[in-house]
Amino acid sequence: MLEIVELNDSIEKAFWAYVLRDIPRYFFFILDLKIYPERCKFFIALDDEIIVGLCLIWRNHIIQMRSDNPEVVKALFDAIPKDLPIDEITFEYKHRDLLFSLVPNPKMKISNHRMILQKEKMISRFPLNKPFTQRNLTFDDVEQIEKLMRVADPYYWGDFTGSRLEFGEKQVYTGLFDGNKLISYTLAWIDETAAILSTVATHPKYQNQGLATYLVNEGVHLLMKNSEIGLIHVRTDNPPAIKVYSKCGYEVYSTHQNVRLR
Repeated sequence: MLEIVELNDSIEKAFWAYVLRDIPRYFFFILDLKIYPERCKFFIALDDEIIVGLCLIWRNHIIQMRSDNPEVVKALFDAIPKDLPIDEITFEYKHRDLLFSLVPNPKMKISNHRMILQKEKMISRFPLNKPFTQRNLTFDDVEQIEKLMRVADPYYWGDFTGSRLEFGEKQVYTGLFDGNKLISYTLAWIDETAAILSTVATHPKYQNQGLATYLVNEGVHLLMKNSEIGLIHVRTDNPPAIKVYSKCGYEVYSTHQNVRLR
């Protein structure tokens, strides 16, 4: 019999055994519980006490769903408290029709590939050979990061605000500058279980110069000092970015459907 429960001490051991079987699939479930347990909630679908699905609620407004069974996904969705200010919901791509039936009029629909990189697929580091300055970014660069993201992809980041940025031991921001102007940057989240380049952005006037390829590869070498697996996300309708990431050793692992509600 299917039962939906919230993560608790009695089931946490089983939860970890379940998610660590497939680190790329459950990356956010692993990372968020390890680093920010106070910011997330987990609902677990049990069938005769066996885990058959998971729901992650991040900061009460971002939802991630995982299950092979659409009925389980629907049950997890129904368990989400109705008073939460949900902004985004992500289902695995095979359940996209279910997502669209549950959220028929979202503000935005986006499908993303999750790409992974193993150490043996890495390529060697190479010089930039451009007259730009490279340095790590700090909180003092938030305004420039915000402006860059909005212009780099107005559709996806048009309403992005710097308040969404995290700065801590686990985050490494690397930027390229033309004079004092930030023209390209990456954000790496470092963890020994798995790590991710969560953001890659280049100003349109500086695209097609190899800047993203250079920064992504620099990020890969940073990630792989600490982890065996590197992840990155890319829109399925962005072939140039997919080409860049593939050049650096990434391969498509899975596809997800995201909807934004506001």
